[in-house]
Amino acid sequence: MSRVVLLFLTIILSLTLYASRPRRPVEIKVMSFNIRHGTNRNEEPNLREILEVIRENKPELVALQAVDSLVDSKKVQFQLRQLAVQTGMHYMYAVADTSENGTQGIGILSEWPFENTQVIRLPGTPGADPKVLSCGLITAARGLTFRFCNARLEYASVIDRALQAAYINQMLVNSIQPVVIGMDMGARPNEQPYFSFRKKWQDAAEGSWFQTWNEGLPGDRLDYIFVLMNSRVRVKNYKVIRNHPFVSDHYPIIATVEFW
Repeated sequence: MSRVVLLFLTIILSLTLYASRPRRPVEIKVMSFNIRHGTNRNEEPNLREILEVIRENKPELVALQAVDSLVDSKKVQFQLRQLAVQTGMHYMYAVADTSENGTQGIGILSEWPFENTQVIRLPGTPGADPKVLSCGLITAARGLTFRFCNARLEYASVIDRALQAAYINQMLVNSIQPVVIGMDMGARPNEQPYFSFRKKWQDAAEGSWFQTWNEGLPGDRLDYIFVLMNSRVRVKNYKVIRNHPFVSDHYPIIATVEFW
């Protein structure tokens, strides 16, 4: 047997053995957190405590709801950018509403730069507060590109929440890429807005009733991490972070998502 043929067979065997090895999943830690406009339950500014929560738990992606960019004493207080600078993460801010002293909306922090971003205004009945869905396209590893999205639904109207939840499902359910979304839905798992995510999405909490709204009653789970059902992605674990009860009126939630 010639050396060329032997070398060729060796390469083929090596490639076959490599391909037969089980693929190791890429694990990504995701957080969703309503930060209550950067004030704690005593109405005091608390970006330092929010930053502490993020640093303690080390998520690679963070969906933040109720984020402000306001002018205070003629100085712009851009909360998301401050958090991004302190964590060294990339950020995406989506304006939901404006006022005479600034804007409020939702934000994403990411360990990776965004290849593309999208902001979609959500439907609502006349007089309802404007709400948006934001998504960033992220490549976290070679061959792994997915969409990370964020939303905060209308808390004052179950009709608007249900309408917005159905719209988000419609916008994302046929995505070619895997999709992970963090959301302050403002609804419990037994309420109508949640039903839009029962068939095609994996709820990271898997039926947990641990409350995420800390001013409510046991079972008031209003915050979610959903993963679009796909053979390439699954939720490994989930946790409600309860050791910072006064940072916000919502507990942050965190999940580890595996991509194959």
